[in-house]
Amino acid sequence: MATKKEGAQRILDAHASSKTVRRRLLPVAIGIVLVGGGVTALTSWHFGLATVLVCGLLMQYAVERMNTILEASVASGLKAMGWDADTTLDEETLENIRRIAQR
Repeated sequence: MATKKEGAQRILDAHASSKTVRRRLLPVAIGIVLVGGGVTALTSWHFGLATVLVCGLLMQYAVERMNTILEASVASGLKAMGWDADTTLDEETLENIRRIAQR
């Protein structure tokens, strides 16, 4: 059984990771477009488009999976703290969680 402090730290880590995932989306999308452009230059536009579509699909799957894992981590942290699973993570709530994690 996790303690309240461990649950609070889990929530803070998941919240920070979700911000990191969003920040990394643009560079990955640019990389996919560049690889698709390279494939187009070396072969034909059909293969370039297929490369962009397949890589985009894989990126979408990875992001959805990461978001699901992070949401589950937040729910687990809230459960460990004894809070309601429907608690929204606004600034006031995050400040309370930070105080609990620093104890």
